[in-house]
Amino acid sequence: MTSKSEINPISSAAADDDALLKDGRRATSYDVARLAGVSQSAVSRVFRDGGSASTKTRRKVEDAARKLGYAPSQIARSLISQRSRMMAVIVTDLSSRAYPEILFYLGKEIQETGNRMLVFARPNDEDIGTVANDILAYHVDGIVSSAVLDEEFLITCERQGVPVVLFNRTPSSPRASAVGCDHGTGMSLLINHVVPRNAGPIAFLAGPENAPVSRDRLAGARAALAELGRTVDHVVYSDYSFEGGRAAARQLMSLPERPRTILCANDTMALGAMDECRYEYGLSVPQDVAVTGFDDVPQAAWPSYDLTTLRQPIRRMAHTAVRLLSEQIEGITPAGERRLLAAELMIRGSAR
Repeated sequence: MTSKSEINPISSAAADDDALLKDGRRATSYDVARLAGVSQSAVSRVFRDGGSASTKTRRKVEDAARKLGYAPSQIARSLISQRSRMMAVIVTDLSSRAYPEILFYLGKEIQETGNRMLVFARPNDEDIGTVANDILAYHVDGIVSSAVLDEEFLITCERQGVPVVLFNRTPSSPRASAVGCDHGTGMSLLINHVVPRNAGPIAFLAGPENAPVSRDRLAGARAALAELGRTVDHVVYSDYSFEGGRAAARQLMSLPERPRTILCANDTMALGAMDECRYEYGLSVPQDVAVTGFDDVPQAAWPSYDLTTLRQPIRRMAHTAVRLLSEQIEGITPAGERRLLAAELMIRGSAR
């Protein structure tokens, strides 16, 4: 004969916490409802986004859930809503090195929309195809990608109703939207401030040749210099790193006519270039050579560097990317949107 305790593992609201689920089961909404003295539908309304419940009912349900260690099942919710409440974020080695805070701000923004972030990291853009099926197998509601995605993957996403927003990447397909920094306008601001004050050859210290952001910044520099009747006299490709900046500066300093201005595709290389020029060649910055960066990492403002640079609005970019993706998931905004945010010119001592 079945005992009463086996039928009702929760004896009463006054039962001690350790005795609530004697059979070792995980607490369910039924258990919470019994302990709180409300209906299961009331429990569902308390934990459902936008669900209505009185303050008294909500307090009783939340107290009972806390005592039982109950958490609503996200899997069950997704079966009802047909949404996983997950957004995939794709990062590559180059993007994570260039923007170390990107995942924090994207994660924060995604959580604030009531979703969760699922991260996929690959060495470079070309490797994304190897995880494409894994990404979609999680039934994510949308994707934010700092990698350039090929057309085949974008077509698959479109067929499955999964919108894609590229983060700081120029879209090559109308199937993807994009949010990024306005690199061209930023470089124009920087060059119009720095170059007229400095005569002599101009060098551009670029990232890897296949890095989209570096390409965009180099193109912006060339266009801005052309407006002034100037050109980029030397381009050296590196890897966005401090040591890469030092190595590139050595190449430039070995030229018969050394550059008077070094424009760098990111701050980290600019810091390396400055140190190489100062400590290995005895040059004064900016008297002998002006150096600029892009991004405005914390070290750029250190007195030992005092780097003139462009502040990239990473936080606002993350906010805009997640909000745009949410709009597309809801069907409010169509694919193919492009939103560019302005960079801020930070004038410091390395190039006045």
